[in-house]
Formats: sequence, C-alpha cells, structure tokens
Amino acid sequence: MELIDQHVINDNKEIFAKIQHELHHASSEILLATGWFTDEDLFNILSEKLDQGISIEIIIADNQDNEKLDFNQLAVKGANVYKIRMNGYGVMNQKFCVIDKRIALHGSYNWTVNAKKNNHESIISTNHRETIDTLIKNFNEIKEKINEQKEDHAPDNVATTVVPQQPIKVLERPPLKVETEFENVLDSMIAAEVKSFDRKLLREHGFERCSANNGDHQVLYKAFDTLYSVFINEIDAIDDKKRRLIAKIEEFKAISQSKLEKEHELTVNFLEQESSDSKANLEVKGIRLSAEISSATQSIKEIKESKIPYSEKENAVLDKQIKVAEQESVRPKFKWFEFIPVVFFNIALFSYSLIFYSSAAYILLFGVEDAKLQQAQNIPTAPAQVFNPEALSLAMNKTGTAAIFIFLFVCIPLAFASVDHFVKPQHKKLVAILGFVFGILVLDGAIAYKVAQAVHEMNYAQGNVNVPWSANMVLSDTNFYLVFVFGAFGLVLFKLAFKKLINIFEERNPDIIAQRNQLRIKHLSEEMILNSGKIMQLEASMMLIEKDILQLKAGVQQTDIELRELPVRLNQELQKKRVQLLRDVESIDRIAAIYTMHIQSDNLPISIDALKDRINVFLEGWNDFLHKEYAIAKATNKTTQAAEVAARWQQENIHVRKIDKRVKIPQDV
Repeated sequence: MELIDQHVINDNKEIFAKIQHELHHASSEILLATGWFTDEDLFNILSEKLDQGISIEIIIADNQDNEKLDFNQLAVKGANVYKIRMNGYGVMNQKFCVIDKRIALHGSYNWTVNAKKNNHESIISTNHRETIDTLIKNFNEIKEKINEQKEDHAPDNVATTVVPQQPIKVLERPPLKVETEFENVLDSMIAAEVKSFDRKLLREHGFERCSANNGDHQVLYKAFDTLYSVFINEIDAIDDKKRRLIAKIEEFKAISQSKLEKEHELTVNFLEQESSDSKANLEVKGIRLSAEISSATQSIKEIKESKIPYSEKENAVLDKQIKVAEQESVRPKFKWFEFIPVVFFNIALFSYSLIFYSSAAYILLFGVEDAKLQQAQNIPTAPAQVFNPEALSLAMNKTGTAAIFIFLFVCIPLAFASVDHFVKPQHKKLVAILGFVFGILVLDGAIAYKVAQAVHEMNYAQGNVNVPWSANMVLSDTNFYLVFVFGAFGLVLFKLAFKKLINIFEERNPDIIAQRNQLRIKHLSEEMILNSGKIMQLEASMMLIEKDILQLKAGVQQTDIELRELPVRLNQELQKKRVQLLRDVESIDRIAAIYTMHIQSDNLPISIDALKDRINVFLEGWNDFLHKEYAIAKATNKTTQAAEVAARWQQENIHVRKIDKRVKIPQDV
C-alpha cells in the first residue's frame, strides 16, 4: 500500500522554496496551469529543465500581465505553451503543478512576484495518486478547450504548441485595430486638452443654482442649455492650444508608426525563424522516414533471402527423413558381440541366485535340525556359515518335496527382479519400484534375518556360542549383512542383465520397429507443420512491412511537398505583413491629417462623454443641496426628478442629433 505524503504550506517563502525544490528534482515531465505567471526565477528554472531534456507543458491565461515574460523562449526550446482567452470560458484561475506524475502542488499560489512577496497564500503538496490523476485529467481537459477555442477562432491563433519534428506554431496576439486605437488615443489627447474644467467650481455652481430655485427641477432644462453652450465655447481652441495639439498628434503619429515598424520587423524575424525551424524539422523527418524505409526494406530482404529459405530447407530435410522412415522396415543386423556376453551374464547370475537362495532356503528349513542331530550323535562339525555348499545334494537326500520346495523358493526373488517385463508399458515404472522395494529390500531383508537367526541357533546348538538368539542381535550380526548384500547385488545385476537381453530381442521385433518409425514420422511431421507456420508468419510480416513502406514513402512525398511549399508560404505571409504595415501607416497618416485639419479649422472632435461628465458633476452639486436642505425621502424624490430631466434633455438633444457636429457620438448611442 502506497504511503501518502500530504501537507499544507501557508508561508509564501516556504511555498516558493517547495516549488523550487520540486522543479529542480524533476526528471521527466512538468505540467503547469496558472492564471498569472510573472516570476522570473521560476521561469529561469523551467528554461534550465528544458535544456536538460525535461518535457514541459504550460497553460496560462491570455492577459497583459503574462506578456512580461517571453514564453516564446520556452517554446523555442521545446515547451508546449498554451494561452487560454478569458471570453467563452470565464477566467483562467487554475493554480497547480504536477511533476513526474509523482507529486502535485495545488492551492491559491499564482507563479507571480506579488504572490511570492505580498499575498497570503497556501498550497497542498501531495503524492496522493487519485489527486494527481484528477489534476492531470483537468489539465488535458483545459487543453481540449483551448483546441476548441482555436478551431472557433481560426484567424486568431491562441495556443502555442511546440512538438519535436513538427512545424513550430507560436502564439500571436490578436491583430490590433490600428485605426480605432489611434483615434481613441487622439480623442483622449484632445479631450484632456480641451475638456478640462474646474470640477469643484461646476459642482458649487450646481449647488448654488439648486439653492436659488429651492430644488425646482423645471429650471434644469435651461441650466443644461447654459452648460452645453459653455461646453461648446470651450471647444473653440486658441492658437497656443492648437499648436500643442498638433505637436502631440505628430509626436504620437511618429511613435505609432515606429511601433508598427518594430512589430513588423519582429513579425518578419519570427516568420523567418519559424520557416527555418519548420524546414529543419521537415528535413529531419524526411531523413527519419528514409531510414525507416531502408530498415524495412532490409527486413524484407532478410526474410526473403534468409529466414524463409532456411525454413524451406529444414522442411525439405524433414520430408526426406520422413520418406526414409516410411521405407525402413528391415530388421537391424544381429549383434553377436553384444548378445553372447549378455546371455553369459544372465546364465551366470541365474545360477548364482539359484545356488545362493537354495543354500539360504536349506539353512532356514533344515540347518538347525541337522546341527542338533549331529550334536546328539557326537559328530564333530565346523561352525555354521551363511552359505552351505552341500545344500542342493543334502536337499536331494531329504524325503518328500523338500528338494522341489527349495528349487521353487529361488523363483520368488527372481520373479520380483524381473516382474516389470511382464506388465503393460504404462505400469512398468510403478511395478519396477514395487518389485525393488518388496522383492529386494523387504524379501531379501527377511531372508537375511532368518538365515542369520538360523546360523546363530546352529552355532548355539553346537556350543559355539553361549547366548541364545534375540531380535536385537540382528544389527550387530555380520551374517545378516552378508546374506542381504550378496542376495541384493545378485538380484539387481540379474535384473539389469535380463532387461538388456529383452531389449536385444525387442529391437528385432517387426511390430516395435514399425511403432518406432510411426512415432518418428509423427514427430517429423509436426516439426514440418511448425516450420510451415513460421513461413506463413514470415510472409504475413513481409506483407505488413511492405504496407508500412508504402505509407512511409507517402510520408516522404508529403514532406518533400511541404519543403517545396515552405518558401512560398513564407513569402505569402511576409507579403501580407508588408501590405498590412503599409495600410496601417497610411491609416495613421490619414487620421492624423484629418485631426490636424479639424484642429486648424476649430472643428475639434470630442467625445460625448465629456458633455455627460459635466452634466453629472452639475447634478452632484444639485443633489448636495437637496440632501442638505430636505429630509431624506423628499431629497431622494427631488433627486429622481432631476435625473429624469437630465435623461430627457440628453434624449432630446443627443439622440436626435441637435448638438454640435464636433461632438462624437458612438454608433450604439
């Protein structure tokens, strides 16, 4: 279970230090979303991480504050920089950073100097997997919104995206409406020069006028007419004021044209750099595609000339071996040099087992009885041993079936040693194990025990030992080990020799030869099928590679087309920018000339807002008297009446165009 490391940081310095620390330790990826980004220290860290090959994606709001840092520098180094507009999606107010998909920093902290030094901020630092996954998902959703916004506003490029081996797309500000902006500035200059008035004096005049008429709103029409006449008279500029205005217009015209030329120069440099980068990217892409085509072609050649022929050659060899196996039905040549020794060892081991176990059987049956009889007859005898060489002759002299039993007794251990050859093949292993356990270990152990006991009792009857037999003596009795070892070794060796003899005859069995050939043919056929499957897979792989080669060649052709079209597109863009520059410069010249002519002919254009401003200041003084003189309810009522009169006066004079033509009225009024 993953240990969650999560804590809240409330101190701005600690927040900044934490962000610095995590950025410095980033090893693969940084995802950042912040509404405002003006902190140059953090900006420089991101630039350093780009130099180290770290993948960086940044989402910021498209506002004036975010123009303080040149994010194009990060884009040129490989960062993906996205700017989202305020309109359509509300204010971009996200503040989070995900580093290497291992840690997330999110809270109220924008990456700004103000947040670092002045604000009261807090963030949460966490490695909680679900939180990190949610923030990454949120980051991708914002990118999708930016792409949708980009599609909806195709003329205005919004997002800056730099992807390796793709043409670089850098964010451009929306085209400025040069004429409108220039006119607005000139209007502001003229208004500042012409419409300046003593606001305090005008407010006092409204107070006095209201006082003189006891707040009678019916006199306001005449008061507004007087106010309007004074306003129009002040528009007529004196010579000194004209010279100042004309000089300011010329100065601002020069500044505006210089600004346009600088912006044009920057745009041209950017377009040329973008074209150069795109060309380099396309050339790299072409080289990469050509290398992939060469590699794919080499793979096809290797499959055709090496892998498929090798598998086909293997199949040919296997087919030949199958045909040979189908024709093989002759018995192998009899191996006399092997057969004679095997027969000899079988006879010898059989004879050994017959003599050894017949001696053991005789000792078991008659050894003790013979020893007691000899002792009774005072016949001197040698100490009893585990092997009696006269066992067979003595057994023949016994009456009844003693001799037959002794001979049949020998068959029991021999049968256990060879019983696995007389069962079905699937049972051979089990029977062989059981035969070894019961025939050699158990049976031979029991025979050894009984022989050791009989020998001891014979010696006891003859007076050679003084202690009668007991079961615990078996482990210290050497006779027990002698009988067990000589019996077990004989049986094991007989088992091996008999197995070899059976194999010699099985090798010459026509049925077994046929079965072996059929099994061999089956294995060879299965191997041929596997090789045929490999050949089919190789052919299918070759077809896929050929399809990929066609696609790669199409990519090379498309890259060549884009390389040829790149200079053409650059020239077209440069031409459009030149034409736009000339139009903007001409517009500025034309507008400046029009305003200069108006000034020289005492026809100064001034905004209607200047007149409305004077009316509002006058009404402020009027309302001051009302609230000083009357109760709140009555003062409020009279204030409303005065506002209605002002609205009617403006409706009758402004909306029906009864005022001086020099007063500029917006289209929507």
